[in-house]
Amino acid sequence: MAFEAFFDGPDNYVNKFDFYEQGGSPSLLKEFIETIEKQKNEIEEINISWYLYNNKHLHDYLKKLSEEGVLVNIVTIPLEGYDSSKPQLLKDLATGKQQKEKVTKYSLAKEIFGEMYKSVEYPNFNLYFFPHLYVRSKYINKFSRGALPYSLHVKSAYIKKKTGYILLLSSSNLAVRDLVKYESMICIQDETNYEDQFKSFYNDLISNSINIKDYDKSYNTSCNTFDFIDYKSTHSSFIIAPFYHNSANILGDSLSKQIVSAKERIIICGQHLAAFDYQFNATHHSTIKKNEKRRGILGAIIDMANNGLSVTCLSQTFSPTANEEKRFENIKFRRPANTSNFQQFYAQFALTKNSEYFVNENLHSKFIIIDNKLIYCTYNFTPTQFTYLDKVNIPEFKKMPELSYKGIHCEVGMHIVIENKYILELFEKNVDLIKSRSETIQVK
Repeated sequence: MAFEAFFDGPDNYVNKFDFYEQGGSPSLLKEFIETIEKQKNEIEEINISWYLYNNKHLHDYLKKLSEEGVLVNIVTIPLEGYDSSKPQLLKDLATGKQQKEKVTKYSLAKEIFGEMYKSVEYPNFNLYFFPHLYVRSKYINKFSRGALPYSLHVKSAYIKKKTGYILLLSSSNLAVRDLVKYESMICIQDETNYEDQFKSFYNDLISNSINIKDYDKSYNTSCNTFDFIDYKSTHSSFIIAPFYHNSANILGDSLSKQIVSAKERIIICGQHLAAFDYQFNATHHSTIKKNEKRRGILGAIIDMANNGLSVTCLSQTFSPTANEEKRFENIKFRRPANTSNFQQFYAQFALTKNSEYFVNENLHSKFIIIDNKLIYCTYNFTPTQFTYLDKVNIPEFKKMPELSYKGIHCEVGMHIVIENKYILELFEKNVDLIKSRSETIQVK
């Protein structure tokens, strides 16, 4: 089929608190591998950009393909960005056996990276680091994984066949030492209007990345500025990256325009819903002359709800406003680190009439449905994803005075637009499933 969609979630497993050798989305890993396996004799090249790459089951499969002549290129973040806290025991989903030694995301990635750094056995297998850091405020708290956050948050693959291509986008990192959450994955094969943009993106990403065999820790703080590459979005897809100038700013405007074009309904599903009434720091941008407050994509959603459209919100995190704390005092929500934008959005959204809002702590999938159009995303709906700053200069951080930053603030992310009845129905069913779960809380 030209379009396919796959889903995973805690309901598919006996114990949702188990950590699996097969990663945080075993079902999606299986579908990912099977998609390749079905056509492996036609495949010439596999390009993967995955925020976290520590899944040995996936790694061993890709090594095997490289030995059979397929060129494999993996782009991920440097080891420093992997979480080394809270080690856990892993269970093999196939056998039910539990390992005896606890592991972290860091220790698992270190094993894979160590192998690839030393190995000369896999000439068709390239592992790259995209070491770009992104930050825009001197008041940032110390990041949980490394000193500063890495911008490569995308989870996608572009697979070149002898004739045609396969494109995969996922909400899941497939990372080991992640709990299973409600995730999704889209597969597109041989459709027009998608390939050229993703082919160019992977060329641009790899050319701005560093092969693991050439990598040195000193790159962490010196690779934050890029030569800008000409880039144009299309109706079918949109990609943001620090080397695509202003791309994140344009993304926010583009999404808002699509939202206000809705005629009947909007469904937005994401880990975080916070892209609302946020400040744009003009001192960090070359062309904007004054500080600008943006309503954001959630401002556009509120406007449409006020216009009478049916609006449904689903998120993993939630932070009640002060005057609603008592209403939710017996409910333990997974709260975001920065609550201000979340609370501002909810305060206004709660006043709209034809709308509903559900919270499920296991939700990680990210998409927007506008009428009969699906916008499938790899990014969260927070101000960070829609802010591009090309002249950030922070000589010293308040809580980390030993660190400084100079460079471009922009995450790497993407979305694709699908207008296909079959795919839309699958996502509608997934929304209904999440809304029906016992742990789902309707806050509006």
